[in-house]
Amino acid sequence: MSDNFATLAGQLATWPSKDDLAGVQRSAGLHIYVGRYSVRVEDCEHFSFEQYGGDLGDPVIAADAETAEGLVRDARLVSSALASADLRHRFEIYDGNDNLADYLHHRWPAEA
Repeated sequence: MSDNFATLAGQLATWPSKDDLAGVQRSAGLHIYVGRYSVRVEDCEHFSFEQYGGDLGDPVIAADAETAEGLVRDARLVSSALASADLRHRFEIYDGNDNLADYLHHRWPAEA
């Protein structure tokens, strides 16, 4: 793995339905692909909400990019869309050395 490779750890306080989440992202002008168990943000290098489905439990966020800067840019797009719908969330972006590169949130402050 490259030292520049970045990953995201994130949560939504309450998960909307798959179609509602896709609608929120589309309303923000993002291009979305809705799969059987996922919602993928096509404007991003790799950003998707996965494991949507009956008995699978809460969905998870899968996001990464070649650089922390790229992932921060992508995460800001998605975070802005979620915030515009007042969806409480948090994203932690880590660089390839597991250093926190950015923390984005809507109504979910950083822990002390």
